[in-house]
Amino acid sequence: MEYNIDFLYVGDGDAIIIWARNPQVQDFVFFLDGGNAGNGQKIVDHYNTLIRPHLYDKRLIGFINSHPHADHINGLVEVIEILKSEINFGIYNDPVECITQEHKDRIHQSYIENEDPDITHLYETFEKIEILNELCVNYGIKRYNAYSDDINFFGGSFKILSPSKDFYVNLVQYFSDVDFLKTVDYSRKTLPYITEEENLQPCAIVDAANDASPENLTGTVIQLIDSENRKYILTSDAGIDAFEYMETDGFDPENIVLVQLPHHGSRRNINTKWLSKFNPTYYIASAAGNAKHPRRAVINCIKRNLPNCGTYSTHTNKGAIAYTTNNAVFPKRYWGPATPL
Repeated sequence: MEYNIDFLYVGDGDAIIIWARNPQVQDFVFFLDGGNAGNGQKIVDHYNTLIRPHLYDKRLIGFINSHPHADHINGLVEVIEILKSEINFGIYNDPVECITQEHKDRIHQSYIENEDPDITHLYETFEKIEILNELCVNYGIKRYNAYSDDINFFGGSFKILSPSKDFYVNLVQYFSDVDFLKTVDYSRKTLPYITEEENLQPCAIVDAANDASPENLTGTVIQLIDSENRKYILTSDAGIDAFEYMETDGFDPENIVLVQLPHHGSRRNINTKWLSKFNPTYYIASAAGNAKHPRRAVINCIKRNLPNCGTYSTHTNKGAIAYTTNNAVFPKRYWGPATPL
């Protein structure tokens, strides 16, 4: 299997189109997330212009929602509403399926009483997942759970590395607990950054507490393997705990060409150990280009530890960054080279 991976600029959000091709046989297209509300039409225009005209007659079109945060799911909902029954399948996890009715009722009551912004956020993600469920029913889209136990396509060439069902269900109990959410503040404002430290001690900043939210840790991590056994890792908003789990489950960080920097290049979802362990030829961030995303300390830490690794972000040209595993298999686009950070 060969792949064309398009990272589309949607500000601070993820919108990736994976075009998988079994040469001369069949095409598969995966819409991996869709950014924020208002991004859907841009994604469909990219697909209609650069991908759809070149697809084989034998094709399957699907979507993947890594997790139901607004900057991943809202634009994806728009993509599905535009393409409708052209989409054959969807891959995503539904956290509401993993909790009891009593648990749901307590979240709903807390939401009505406006007790905590993190509970409001959680309830709104539940609402988005319900919209996704309804779209699948309305358009006859077959749904699969996004568990590492379940998703392993093309003889292992396309697989989900994280989360497993157990890892996911356990984290859902954690991040949907009303009492827990009242003790944390994931909606906190970030303190100003000290530019000098970002430059002089970047890895110390990256290795500070990697306090990614439990909800982010449930984000899907996808591994693609091309015909030459080279790997491409798409991390969504996952973090250190997810990567450590992958390792215990047999993940082999060898022969990696490309890794998506998790959570738009935030320092909260990566550390020096994993930046170096992935050791790709390229890191790519789906980011707005602000102080947080991609974080300057993360970029500088990569440069210190992996001087031969190219690091890129979708914000540099605000268009798209594409990587093709075999140029002879896909149509030429005649794009110029991306500008590294």
